[in-house]
Amino acid sequence: MKKHWFNCKVSYMKPDTEGNDVKKTEQFVLDAYTYTEAETRMVEVLESEGIRPFEITQITKTNLIEVIRFAECDKWFRVKIALTTVDESKGVEKEANQYLLVSAADVRDAFDKVATHMNAVHVGYIIPSIVYQKISEVFPLEEWTPVTQSIISEEMNTEEGDINETTGEIIA
Repeated sequence: MKKHWFNCKVSYMKPDTEGNDVKKTEQFVLDAYTYTEAETRMVEVLESEGIRPFEITQITKTNLIEVIRFAECDKWFRVKIALTTVDESKGVEKEANQYLLVSAADVRDAFDKVATHMNAVHVGYIIPSIVYQKISEVFPLEEWTPVTQSIISEEMNTEEGDINETTGEIIA
């Protein structure tokens, strides 16, 4: 199975500066194998963030191939990359579009970061568009652990001793 990036829109009530509840809608991105897994992960994320009550209003599979996160940046940009390949049998150049999601300070910063990333790949490309996205947060599977899992791990480490990472055995 192939992992996909999903765009999830969530509505919830949040108190404003005066204490009145205001309906807020935010957009999150996460990776999952199926819509069901994406919804399950989104629920886990929202509950661990303390957002209640909430409603997941939309889950959409995106055509992103990669998400590039930089810790110092909190704005997200969708970058269209046109890869150029040559069909040697026909002698024709072909373009294939791919989309990246990049965290950056502004459009210029996003362009520079993607250019650096693509120059390391050593393929011909152009960047036809960079668009700001109103994304609150991105939750890649490998960077996120459910709160219940981390609590279980902490309890096991404090009550029973440390766990050997290689064998999984508890060290007293």
